[in-house]
Amino acid sequence: MHHPCRMEHAMGRYPSFTPLAAPLLTIWSLIGHAAMPWLRRHARKRLQQGRENRTRLPERFARAGMPRPSHDGPLLWVHAASVGESRCILPVVSQLLADSPKLTILMTTATLTGGETVAAHPASHTGRLIHQLIPYDAPHLLERFMAYWQPIGLVLTESELWPGLLCLSRQKKLPVMLLNARLSPRSAARWRWASPLLRHLLEACHWIMPRSMDDAQAFARFGIGPLLPPADLKEDSPPLPFDASEAVTLRRQLEERSIFVAASTHPGEEEIIIAAARQAKKERPDLLTVIIPRHPERGKELAQTHQAPCRSKGQVPGGGDDVWIIDTLGEVGLFFQLAERVFIGNSLVPPGGGHNPLESLHFRRPTAIGPYMQNWTALCARHAGSLHPVEHQEALARWLKARHLPSPRPPQQNQAGRQAIRLIKDTILTKKAF
Repeated sequence: MHHPCRMEHAMGRYPSFTPLAAPLLTIWSLIGHAAMPWLRRHARKRLQQGRENRTRLPERFARAGMPRPSHDGPLLWVHAASVGESRCILPVVSQLLADSPKLTILMTTATLTGGETVAAHPASHTGRLIHQLIPYDAPHLLERFMAYWQPIGLVLTESELWPGLLCLSRQKKLPVMLLNARLSPRSAARWRWASPLLRHLLEACHWIMPRSMDDAQAFARFGIGPLLPPADLKEDSPPLPFDASEAVTLRRQLEERSIFVAASTHPGEEEIIIAAARQAKKERPDLLTVIIPRHPERGKELAQTHQAPCRSKGQVPGGGDDVWIIDTLGEVGLFFQLAERVFIGNSLVPPGGGHNPLESLHFRRPTAIGPYMQNWTALCARHAGSLHPVEHQEALARWLKARHLPSPRPPQQNQAGRQAIRLIKDTILTKKAF
């Protein structure tokens, strides 16, 4: 593993453009041009599925949706795939903006819901935090994007490792930093037969902060670095925000019902969760199951399938309703505040992978997880005493029947965010951003 003491040397370097990198960029550029008809069809299909916004679709093809800031201050590019990654990086973004009044941050996401998470941040209303959808990974599109926005550095999160983006950044000597870096066993197995390619792609990175020791060891086995000591930004995130007055209103409307929240659910899980909750309801008639699908666009279909009120339509459950579908954005914290207990989705049916269980533990809510939490193995091991595993519907029903569950301790924050801020500043100091 690369030792942290080598970081000072690494900070001052720009990765050289090795002989392998130039052909890679050329080949990927040819593929990108050839793929344009397919990319346009793909974009139209996503639009039909409700996964794109017509007015923002040009951003996928590097047509800016808003003007670049008119002032001469530096612009830092931060990329996060979707909602979870955006939530974990936004505290870092907030502190960077607070520390440098002249800095603007351009934040890209791969999903509309990730973008809405960014848009809800206060700095979005001041013009200092700009959101765009990331273009497709075709070098000629990324070239147009970079020429327009002129970033001084690029911060990537988790596993957003795109060949065109990394090769072009390296050619342009754009400092690239990778936070919460993930290399799962499944990804490592896929890359095993192309390890030279992965090494060359990640040579664009000035440094890599792995999410866990397992991830660090996986990168080290490929000879990738420089690697920092592992630190998980998601363990350093503050509790999700919520509207306290709305919490009081809903609690009054729902009277004394016991609220079970199934958060970030995926297809195939809702049926199991609702069946388990209805089993438990025979012994706990006051139980109300709140389903928050990971992708809100599924809400109306779920509400129709399960004959349940839907939050986006302004509907509130009556006494005869046992399920409520929450398909609005930015309200997970509100329902964790109201919850008696929580189940973390994307963990009950394969392939799963899970979502961040710390979000409910911050509210000290008893939290259950399914057997498919492989994206959070190290975190779940560290917080095993606060998480209740349920293997199937019957186990979930038994857990829901228990009337009294101990409140878990709130997770302690680490210093990952503070360390990330310092490293980002040190890396782009050469560009006089601060």
